[in-house]
Amino acid sequence: MNALLDLVLIDLYDCDRKRLLDADLIRQGMMEAAELMGAEIVGDSFHTFEPWGVSGTVTIAESHLAIHTWPEYGFAAITFETCGNHMDHGAACRYLAKFFRSGHSKVTHQKRGFMEFAGTDFKYKQEVG
Repeated sequence: MNALLDLVLIDLYDCDRKRLLDADLIRQGMMEAAELMGAEIVGDSFHTFEPWGVSGTVTIAESHLAIHTWPEYGFAAITFETCGNHMDHGAACRYLAKFFRSGHSKVTHQKRGFMEFAGTDFKYKQEVG
């Protein structure tokens, strides 16, 4: 069955707490992950919360990557939502687990946008209009 989107949920546990506090460092890691997966980066936004924690997104031509950190628990929740069939999600997941020095992780991958259920043929590039 063909789908329009891949949704990858990454839970990183027992991370380096200092890395989970540094928005600039997190931005660098997420940008590198996007490049490793083969995405075309078009923008980003990161915010540090008080007293701690960072949320951020990397907008890519193929959709987005997002992260939310809980330094007090050593935890990061990361999401990749991508379209196209050329993304190397595995390389990006492995990189981020190492980057955050995660003790263990859980990765969930699911497909979204099954055109068969919408009553239309799957055509990845279809003209609108």
